[in-house]
Amino acid sequence: MASSAVADSFTTREDAKKQKALQEARAAGTAAPETDEFTGKMINPHNPEFITKAPWYLNQDKPSLKHHQAWNAKSMGTRDWYIRGTKGDVKTKFIKGACENCGATTHTKKDCVERPRAITAKQNGKNLMPDEYIMELNLDYDGKRDRWNGFQPDDYKQVIEDWERVEAERRRVKAAEMEERAKLKERLKAQKRLLKKKRKQRRRQLRRQAEGKEDDTDTGDSDTGDSDTDTDTDSDSEASDDEDLGEKLKDFDKSTSTVAAKDDKLRTTTRNLRIREDTAKYLLNLDVNSAYYDPKSRSMRQDPLAHLKDEEKGTTFRGDNFLRHSGDSKSLTELMCFAWDSYKHGEKIHDTAQPTQALKMFEVYQNRATDLKEQQQKELMDKYGGQEHMEAPRELIFSQNENYVEYARDGRVLKGSERALTKSKYEEDVLIGNHTSTWGSWFDAATGRWGFACCHQTMKNAYCVPIKKGELEAPAEAEEGVEAPEALADAAGEAGEAGGSLPSSAPVSKLNEMRTSAFGHVLEEAEELDEKKLAEALQQAKKKQKLEKKEGRLTLDDERNRGYGSLAGENLAGEISPEEYEAYRLTRQRADDPMAKFM
Repeated sequence: MASSAVADSFTTREDAKKQKALQEARAAGTAAPETDEFTGKMINPHNPEFITKAPWYLNQDKPSLKHHQAWNAKSMGTRDWYIRGTKGDVKTKFIKGACENCGATTHTKKDCVERPRAITAKQNGKNLMPDEYIMELNLDYDGKRDRWNGFQPDDYKQVIEDWERVEAERRRVKAAEMEERAKLKERLKAQKRLLKKKRKQRRRQLRRQAEGKEDDTDTGDSDTGDSDTDTDTDSDSEASDDEDLGEKLKDFDKSTSTVAAKDDKLRTTTRNLRIREDTAKYLLNLDVNSAYYDPKSRSMRQDPLAHLKDEEKGTTFRGDNFLRHSGDSKSLTELMCFAWDSYKHGEKIHDTAQPTQALKMFEVYQNRATDLKEQQQKELMDKYGGQEHMEAPRELIFSQNENYVEYARDGRVLKGSERALTKSKYEEDVLIGNHTSTWGSWFDAATGRWGFACCHQTMKNAYCVPIKKGELEAPAEAEEGVEAPEALADAAGEAGEAGGSLPSSAPVSKLNEMRTSAFGHVLEEAEELDEKKLAEALQQAKKKQKLEKKEGRLTLDDERNRGYGSLAGENLAGEISPEEYEAYRLTRQRADDPMAKFM
């Protein structure tokens, strides 16, 4: 066979030249490449000869790359599944070699899953069972590990039907509860009406007895009056009935379940949120060497204000580590340590798996010493008595003390120390800058600022310079001018508009000097008004009144154009002119007066 193969493979010189020229043409692309006889695919003409030529012992005459495939390769696996059930064949006679118990030919008596018969199928040859499907599947890698392989959707219908029955039962129970609740509500209303009726009859009897009349029971009149009043008060009592019903039925929502919000607009996340007025934690201390701020997790573990005292920090942010070790976190850590120690000593406790049990055991452990002390004290009291001497009257406890104080008739302390007042968290009675009075003890009515009563200075950092007696006379006269009647101020305003003047005896100049407007400037001093500006201001005021009367609120343009932090338009953010103030005074109505309803 080898000699014949060698003889067949022999070629002449001319055939070799032709074969070489054809191979060069195929490599150049001028001739069609060879095709594999088994797969029908193109063979690359640039492959070397030792790859394309098959060994002589394979007797492969046609061009192919089949000799590169493994001779012992396994066949492709399948992802099919076993067929369930039986073949359904009917047997009329027992076959030799079949199962002696049921008569099926696919298994023996040892492997039979049927109930053992008293009279086997081999003995009577009756009720022979059909054969099962016996399959040997060559499953591939994915077929062995596919958890849904062989799943039949029809089997899940039973689960759906069970849940539908449960849902129908739940709806029926809920409807019954709603009906029972409505009946209870009507019963409560009827009881309340009857109670009101009895109260009215009782009040009517007491009124007649007080007037000296005989106690006559006019059922017709009372029923008529009561029915009229009941119809009037039914609507008023519905709200109270609902409250009573809420007190009666506190467990009406036991069967209801929590429904998750599927709308994204209703979902809220409260993690790492703050209001706009709060200062960001990374702006509390701008020193580069202060606490490190991680922008990705928005955390600052150390205290940014560690260089300040606790009194100066107040309620500011003190670092995430401080928050972790404050509040309930400390008690949670103690509970965790208690659970660990108890588990080491053989107790079946776990703070995460059974938190309620762990918390209860921790409370018992903490209260053990207190309970033992209380038990001992109770035993002593039961044995010897004296419980009435353990609790003193509150009047005796809080009324007497050892501090001796004598007071004068006007309330001054003559002997002893005065009772200390309760202080707040703010600093009080602090004297700075050589001042003999505290900041805010004096108010300058002319400038509207607070200051010191000792030197009348309105700057908090100013050094105290005492005021002489002659300098105090002018402010005193000014204060007397402020306390002048309001009729002088009105007369001054009318005289200014008419172009006249007041008598020199009236303190008009002092009044104008001390009196200020709520807008930060004195509008009463304006004697001449621009008529053109006044007309424009009147027109704007009327438009504003019409718009407010029509809509009752600000328009969208006003909301967009108003200044930041203002409640109305831009006019309220800055100062107003005398013409605008005069237009407001001319166009205002009596209903705008806040005290008009009290007259």
